[in-house]
Amino acid sequence: MLRLGVSLLFIMPLLVSTQVDAFTFSDGTKMQCIAQGRVVTEFYAPPEHEVAKLGRIGMTVTNDENFMIIWNTAELNKLPPAVHDLLFFHECAHAQVPTKEELKANCEGLKAMRAAKRAGFAVESQLARFYDSINSGGYWDATLKCANASREGDGSRKGGSK
Repeated sequence: MLRLGVSLLFIMPLLVSTQVDAFTFSDGTKMQCIAQGRVVTEFYAPPEHEVAKLGRIGMTVTNDENFMIIWNTAELNKLPPAVHDLLFFHECAHAQVPTKEELKANCEGLKAMRAAKRAGFAVESQLARFYDSINSGGYWDATLKCANASREGDGSRKGGSK
C-alpha cells in the first residue's frame, strides 16, 4: 500500500471510465472489496499508466480518506488462477487492515480467501508451487504460518499446503 496523498495515481483513475466496482476472479465470479464500510474502487490501468510502466501487478493507494486498488491487467492475466485470485484478497487487505506490510497483507488476504471459501488444499498447493517457483525466500511459508496461527487458536484444523 502506498500513501501517495492526492496524486496522479489516485486522481487520474477517478477521471476516466475504466473504474470498476468489483473484481473478476479467474472463474468469472465477482466480488467487491469493502474497507471501513465503503466499497474500494478498482481501476484497471492501461499499458501507459504508471503502475503498468512500473511492472506492478496491483497497488493499493490512499489519499487518507479513500482507498483504490489499481490493477495492471496485462500482468494480472498472466498469473495462474489461484495467484490471480489471492491478489484480490491481498490488495483488499491493504485497505481493510490497513497495512503497508506485504506479508501481513498476504496473511490477511489468505485468511479472507479461506473465509470466502475460495481456498483449500488444491488452491493453496497451486499458490505454494507459484511462490516456490519464483524463489520467494520463504514468503509463502511465512504466509501459511501466519494464516494458520489464527486457525490453531480457534480449534480449527490446520490448513494449507506444505
